[in-house]
Amino acid sequence: MSKNFFIVFKGVIHKSRESFKIHLIGFLLLTFFLTGCNSDDVQLPANRLEGFIDGKEWSYKSANGYLISSDFKYRVRFLSSEETVGDPCSQPNPSLTHVKAIFKPAEGSFFVTPQALDPNQVQVTFEISTSQNITATSGFMEIYAIDNQIVIGYLQAVLDNENKVEGSFEIRLCNLM
Repeated sequence: MSKNFFIVFKGVIHKSRESFKIHLIGFLLLTFFLTGCNSDDVQLPANRLEGFIDGKEWSYKSANGYLISSDFKYRVRFLSSEETVGDPCSQPNPSLTHVKAIFKPAEGSFFVTPQALDPNQVQVTFEISTSQNITATSGFMEIYAIDNQIVIGYLQAVLDNENKVEGSFEIRLCNLM
């Protein structure tokens, strides 16, 4: 009887070792994949910020952000791809059609509203000329990262079919307190 018990016991040990090996290999593979996915690089959607302003096609080239209040709200101007500027901070007041946003930069989600009063809101304006602008009424902004004075995110802002933009962006913060 003890011989049968040993054989059964040996079989249990043998099976336990095999399942332990399988679980260990699975655990190591899972750990490898999870740590391999943990990267500091932010992967943005492929589409850059673009859309329509006043019924005309518009696309983003670069963006600058200037501090405008003591509560750390910034005025950001998304410059048109038609602008001839290398450094976005060299053009705080663009003359061409552009998108303007006012918000307090922080990682997370923001709701587009006609007047940004809360920290999780952003006001987006379509600047058609120096005297004409219209404000988006819906959409969202997602900030994925803020690093070395660069804000990386995604914006969708809509007023109507003739005034809407959507896509990924980078904002250069030009003045800090």
